[in-house]
Amino acid sequence: MIEAALAQIQSEGASALNLSKLARQCGVSQPAVYRHFAGKQALSFSLVHWGFERLVQRLQATTQPEQEETLTSIRGLAKAYLEFSLEYTELARMMFSLKERVTDPDLHAISKQAAGPLYQIVQIAQARQTLKGDDVEQAVRLIWASIHGLAVLLMDEQMPYVTQTPGAIEVHLDAIAQLLHDGLFISPDSPQA
Repeated sequence: MIEAALAQIQSEGASALNLSKLARQCGVSQPAVYRHFAGKQALSFSLVHWGFERLVQRLQATTQPEQEETLTSIRGLAKAYLEFSLEYTELARMMFSLKERVTDPDLHAISKQAAGPLYQIVQIAQARQTLKGDDVEQAVRLIWASIHGLAVLLMDEQMPYVTQTPGAIEVHLDAIAQLLHDGLFISPDSPQA
């Protein structure tokens, strides 16, 4: 049912999510759908939870900040985030626009897990004394805002020359990672380090 619901929102948008249509697509009765989901909100929460679980897996799989330079970790995290956002555009919109993400304990917990790899990158840099300043929270917010902002611009086709030009997303990813690194961190080979 989750897969069918994902297909439904990817093709028609999150607002078109419909349990009756979902029952027909899955070849089950409407009461069968309601045994799993009390209503549209419960289905939406399940989709968002599923999305954050997949995002967490991708982010954790692409970064190894203990062994990597900070720039490499930021770039890997940004690449995984963008790939997820572009693969699951409507789900990503739903995940980050759902206000209950902050108030529902399960959604809040899973969304906090998604921030874990980024916190780890910044905290390791702080321990290595390569974080400029000492405000981990601010560094995390700035990195996330930059990466998320690029993802939204690409999802909304606000930069078609980037999405339609082979290799252009990679160029922008590299540039953002470099800017974030230069602005927030000290290079290990820098005389300041």
